[in-house]
Amino acid sequence: MRIEFTFSRSSEYFRQQLMVGARRAARRTLLLAVALAVVGLVVVLISQGEGVALIVGAAAVLGAFLLPWRARRMFRDAVTVPMSWCGPHNYVITDERLESSTDLTSSRWGWQVVRRVEPRPQAYPFWQDGPAVFDLPREPLTADQETELRAFLADRGLLSYNI
Repeated sequence: MRIEFTFSRSSEYFRQQLMVGARRAARRTLLLAVALAVVGLVVVLISQGEGVALIVGAAAVLGAFLLPWRARRMFRDAVTVPMSWCGPHNYVITDERLESSTDLTSSRWGWQVVRRVEPRPQAYPFWQDGPAVFDLPREPLTADQETELRAFLADRGLLSYNI
């Protein structure tokens, strides 16, 4: 098998791929804000408006109101990629390996390190042990190439599910 093409991914492509993790991180920060607000209000009420407890409670409530802005910034930063990521990439898929290259970088993965492939609407993420992933965009694949790739992945037992 040999599938080869050149493709430039848009910033929206990366936004879609990174959105799940970014939402998860922002959600944790928002939950922290709610917890901090509750604790802060309880401390303020218990303090009866006096002493250090009032200051600590008020600081907690203030912090709780600032955390949503932090969560929004974290989300935006997590889904924004450098423009160099959106340049043309050359992809080659063979019986031996996956390859992706640009004028500045290249990466090659042998099939023995690929643990699973989870087809998504926009891409085929190829997962290896740990957090490393190689994503192959689906848009430039012809119907024949996609059929050939799916059959190849199914034969190797790598498809996690079908979409």
